[in-house]
Amino acid sequence: MGRTSVDFTVMSYNILAQDLLDLHPYLYTYCPLELRDWGYRCSLLLQEIQKCQPDILCLQEVQENHYEQQLQPALSLMGYTCVFKRRTGPKPDGCATCYRGSRFVCAATTQLEYFRPETGLLDRHNVGVVLLLRPLVDQGARLTERGPPLCVANTHLLFSPRRGDVKLAQLAILLAEIDRVVKSCRSSGEHCNVVLCGDLNAVPDTPLCRLITAGSLFYRGLPSWMVSGQENLSHQAHCHRLPAPLWPSTLGISSSCQYVTAKKEPERPKAGELQYDHDFMLSLCFSPAACVRPGGLELIPGVTDCSPDPSRGNQTYEERFGNTISHRLHLESVYKHAPRSRNPLVTTLHSATGAVVDHIFYSPKRAAGRGGSAPRGLKLTGFLPLLSEDALWAINGLPNHGFPSDHLSLMARFQLDLDTV
Repeated sequence: MGRTSVDFTVMSYNILAQDLLDLHPYLYTYCPLELRDWGYRCSLLLQEIQKCQPDILCLQEVQENHYEQQLQPALSLMGYTCVFKRRTGPKPDGCATCYRGSRFVCAATTQLEYFRPETGLLDRHNVGVVLLLRPLVDQGARLTERGPPLCVANTHLLFSPRRGDVKLAQLAILLAEIDRVVKSCRSSGEHCNVVLCGDLNAVPDTPLCRLITAGSLFYRGLPSWMVSGQENLSHQAHCHRLPAPLWPSTLGISSSCQYVTAKKEPERPKAGELQYDHDFMLSLCFSPAACVRPGGLELIPGVTDCSPDPSRGNQTYEERFGNTISHRLHLESVYKHAPRSRNPLVTTLHSATGAVVDHIFYSPKRAAGRGGSAPRGLKLTGFLPLLSEDALWAINGLPNHGFPSDHLSLMARFQLDLDTV
């Protein structure tokens, strides 16, 4: 069996909703009024997309009426199919994920709402979009689905620098949905790659970003402001610290960022039949009989010298949740950011701040597994460089004559292996 590959590009872009720009004009006093006009900015934005021609486009701060009246019609003419999700609150912006119909076909769509008032924690109206895309390959007269599927997640997390607890819970919802999509593919015998894009309102090398790339985070007692690193509030005498568990069981998501399925009432066995479900067998692990060591059991250090803990079967939700949040998605960042310097690179800039808060994460190519199986994952083959604060202020900050938003667009090119006969 030979192997071929295809390349595809991903762009992530916070395009600055006009309502938010008009609501905070003091942030853009350096920017001439004509450059703040939506008509001017929209034209620049579409020109940039047309020039870059990304195969997958993840947009944040997309104002609903502008999406319906200008963006979606124009992007459709460029060959894109788009999925839009508006925020659940009064603000009219949301996230839009678009893909080229000549490169991908959509197998599944999920529109996520992070507003969960029943939890007492998630009281903000941020949203996300998760798509399962299948690559299309041109085989002469027709396009054919080939290669492993791709899960594309797009989100805009809460801005508030002090509410790291909310940001982590929102991220957990997104990771749980990605995990569900990946598992559904795995159950069909397919490997699913992941691309996660968005304005996470968190700077690199902070707990939130480390959770994504490292796969785990010890969070208990962590100052809430430290989660995203947008502001240094260490000088404050008192600050909110993250409790354990971070969110209640009503959210339906475990500390490993996976959905928790509700237990169903077991069906009664028919006469003459015996049925042992997983929960019943698991309960035997903690029965008194299971805690008695058989006399002839071979002693294997670290294996058979351990006694079961009967209390585990009756742990409360708080005890099971623990002090660590984790996930199993194995993601890396496209942008390997250097430590902060006197002239740092940024993805967003206005009179109040300049920082890296926009990100693209992906499933990296990993070594071949047991049995000589082919390596899986995406190979990063290029990305669009960022600019420094000094360089941007030299052209009058953001937005300006060349850039339509107070954010820069991120763009990455990936190589995806395809199996061929």
